[in-house]
Amino acid sequence: MLARDLVKRCARNYPTKTAYLCGERSRSWREMDQRSDRFGVALQQLGHRPGEAVAILTQESIEVYEHFFACMKIAAPRVGLNTGYVWPEMLHVLKDSEVKFLLLDTRCRHLLAERLGELKALGITLIGYGAGHGLERDYESLLATAEGEPHWPALAPDDILFVSYTSGTTGVPKGVMLTQEGGVNCILHSLISFGFGPDDVWYMPAASAWVVVILNAFGLGNGMTTVIPDGGYQLQAYLRDIERFRVTVGMLVPTMLQRAIVEIQTNPVYDLSSLRMVVYGSSPATPKLIRDARATFKGIKLLQAYAMTEATGGWISYLTDADHEHALREEIELLKSVGRIGIHYDCSIRDESGQPVPIGQSGEIWLRGNTMMKGYRNLPEATAEAMPDGWLRTNDIGRLDERGYLYLLDRQKFLIITGAVNVFPTTVEAILVEHPAVEEVAVVGVPHPEWGEAVVAVVVRKPSHRDVTVQALIDFCHGKLSRPETPKHVVFVDELPKTSNAKLKKGELKKWLSGGAVPLPWQLEVA
Repeated sequence: MLARDLVKRCARNYPTKTAYLCGERSRSWREMDQRSDRFGVALQQLGHRPGEAVAILTQESIEVYEHFFACMKIAAPRVGLNTGYVWPEMLHVLKDSEVKFLLLDTRCRHLLAERLGELKALGITLIGYGAGHGLERDYESLLATAEGEPHWPALAPDDILFVSYTSGTTGVPKGVMLTQEGGVNCILHSLISFGFGPDDVWYMPAASAWVVVILNAFGLGNGMTTVIPDGGYQLQAYLRDIERFRVTVGMLVPTMLQRAIVEIQTNPVYDLSSLRMVVYGSSPATPKLIRDARATFKGIKLLQAYAMTEATGGWISYLTDADHEHALREEIELLKSVGRIGIHYDCSIRDESGQPVPIGQSGEIWLRGNTMMKGYRNLPEATAEAMPDGWLRTNDIGRLDERGYLYLLDRQKFLIITGAVNVFPTTVEAILVEHPAVEEVAVVGVPHPEWGEAVVAVVVRKPSHRDVTVQALIDFCHGKLSRPETPKHVVFVDELPKTSNAKLKKGELKKWLSGGAVPLPWQLEVA
């Protein structure tokens, strides 16, 4: 069974049921099938051949999924272009994935306005959608003249469904190749593990340029309705959409969740009575955030999920609502866990030599399952390093307890080694965020002449506590953290750098501080 089979089954079994809602527009499952058929026909008439990538540069809209479904049908690896990329990054993605067709949203045309000649020279056919795109080929016109269904080329389970570009160590995005089999398994196992039903209304508002596109295709597995942000994520619009569309399950990354809590507490005007569950994940959450969420979303179940792009965004582990209840009642430390591993994965904690470590000991998380990537596009050495013997090395540090709960300690690349002691930034962040003055915090390691690295906290203060001092926050950590874990300095900022999906850019913070942009006490002493 392939993803394109699910599109046809939803159209047959739920023809008039709403598949997608976006602003003032909606599409039924029959309409999604018919329109993706027509786009597939149009692409084949324009000369598309199986295996050629078809890209999209867009703000959030229903067309994202018409495009995705068409790609499924004609064996076209789908490639999303991040609107936050600068031209060299976009050019790399287009060349690396050998894109032959690009669907361009009018709202994003300015990003390529001066590059149309270069795109033509690359042999890329541009198709515009939305009023005023000014391109030779128009999406709606192509659909209006296309008839019937596209030819379905043969596909194997390990053929590429889509390529999700993520940040790379070489300074350019690297393409994670995700398979047909992985996409279907991600959809079906996620529905089971989340407990979704056909009457649910699902709302995950993150940007679709990357792996999120498969999350907003979960409805293919049960015919449920998915809400899409109109253009892009805005907190107040998201909360109003929950009320307007009677959303039953919403998902937010921790940064979004924290801001939603503040907004709801400040402006208690939103009717969230339709919500039965809030899912959070994508990056670690602090116990304080979880307690605040529980207090704010009264009567609504909470589910934490741990996922990664290389696993097709497939949810690796789950901290269930019952786990939350138990933790808050008698085992608060459990809130630091990301739950138990899903049945579709094997998990092993390994040391630096790749050998399994005893239960309770920390090490790198290795995973094996049927949603794993095929590899990094055009990067065979990086693929071999990341996927030894059929396992995926996650670059995440964690530990398993005797009950099977996984504790995600930190990203291996952000581990701080200070005076030969390993410090996990999340441990420090979990303490600092408890201070009443701290709205957001990120902890990184910065070069230090004596200790190798020093623990530095970057803090956004709450408006009501602008007078809190560096020493006050350091003193707050005494007795709660060990001496090596206690920050040697605190830097105050107005906001933390984040991706378009509100994930913290900790690498940028580390580079910023290490580059001397902010004078640190030991640097002044040396000077």
